[in-house]
Parts: sequence; C-alpha cells; structure tokens
Amino acid sequence: MKPASLTDEQWALLKQYRFQKWNPSSEGGTDAMLLFDEGEMVRYLEGRFSLMGAHDLKTAGSLFMKRYAFVAALGMLAATFWNRKLNLSPDNLVLVDHVNENGLWLPKVCLKDDEAGEFTSTSEKEDFIQSLFSDHLDKIIGVLKHSAKLPNLILWENVAVYLFWIYENDAFVTGKTIHDRKERDFAQLLSDENSHWFGMYNKNPLNRYYTEKERVEGLEDEIRVRKTCCFSYRLENGEQFRCKTCPQTCKVKRMVHESN
Repeated sequence: MKPASLTDEQWALLKQYRFQKWNPSSEGGTDAMLLFDEGEMVRYLEGRFSLMGAHDLKTAGSLFMKRYAFVAALGMLAATFWNRKLNLSPDNLVLVDHVNENGLWLPKVCLKDDEAGEFTSTSEKEDFIQSLFSDHLDKIIGVLKHSAKLPNLILWENVAVYLFWIYENDAFVTGKTIHDRKERDFAQLLSDENSHWFGMYNKNPLNRYYTEKERVEGLEDEIRVRKTCCFSYRLENGEQFRCKTCPQTCKVKRMVHESN
C-alpha cells in the first residue's frame, strides 16, 4: 500500500453522497463504533424515530441499514474506480444527523482520518474488501438482526441495491482500463468463491439479489424488483418514500399487466 490522497473532485463526489472529512469543531455526531453494541444501537434508533418518521425498531433499523450501506458502496467506488483505500474502520467514522428538504433522514458519514492509500497488489484490495464486509458490514448487520429483529435477507439486500447501483453506473467509468476493472471487481463481489469476504457464509450474500431487470407497468426503465421489502412504506407519510422497486407494488403491477 502506498500513501496517497483523494483529489478535490473525488471528495466533492463523495460529499454528494454524504461522505466527508470530519470537522469536530463544527459538528456533533455519533461514533459508529458505539453502534456495535446492541443496547447502544437500540438507543440510537429510538432516539431518531422522529427524525426518520419511524414508529418501530424494524422500520428504523432497515432505514439505518439503507443509509449505512453507503459505507460499503462508496468504499468500493473508491477502491474500484480510483484504486484508493479509504479508512472505513468503525472507529474512524462519525454519523452526523441530517434531514433533507423532502423530510428524508440522510445522515452524513464523516471520516476522522481522511487519508487514503493506493493499492499496489490484488491481495491488498482483497484484504480491504474482506475487512470492509466481514469485519464491518456483517457485524453491524448482526447487531441489527438481534436488536431490531430484522432478517439477514432484508439487511443484505439493503446493501446489495447500492452496490449494484455503483457497478451498473457508467458515470464513474473514465476509460477501458477502469471499465475492465469494474467488470472484474463486480464479478468477484458476486462470486460464491469469495463468500468468505462477507463473513461466515457458504453462499455469497449479495448474489441472490442480482436478478434480471424487468418491465413494470408505470415505469419507463426496466428495474430489478427487490426480493424483500425494506419497510420504507411504514415511515410517516411513507407512500411517498416507497421504493419504486418495492416487491409489494411491483407484484400487483405485474399481475395487472398480465391480466390485460
């Protein structure tokens, strides 16, 4: 690993998705490491019911995982498209509450140590990926599974949808070399041979969600319908926040289409 840094343009892109450098003098926040304790996670979620528009731990926990999934998505964006390793260990992250103009709870993820390394070997990148998922995302999923009584299937799909978006978005591709690296990294992330990257799994926990996109009545583009519901519809005024890939509504639309 070589010492390196991100450009101003790269930081600007990360900031668009709520990732930024930590400024302790101007922002409060919650150390991510605290949330690896089930009791602390419950207190954190319950303390944000009003900000989220949630009324129960399951809904709040699922929404939290959708937001926290960007740790994985942007970590892999930097690794694949920029060949950079961000310090995404839990003790380096601080979550700062933020609600946007539409009433969505979209916490910022702030990095205390904002230096980056440059990968110089395949093994370095693989070690980073395993640390990111097995030692971090899988652990927080385990906490939510027990504290919010959420199944792994929902929590991993909340991660998968954003990872798929990163790798299916050509806006981040800047040439054939990056395109080829993207295709290779994405295939490896979906491979059962690399299930150990994600924790104690015999099957890759992301692969089951990578299905063909399909036409759904009322939507212009083909979509990949979720296998599980993330409970966004249970938020206050939740219908406006319901995912367009929601398996509940998409199933109904398919049935209507097939009967016509």
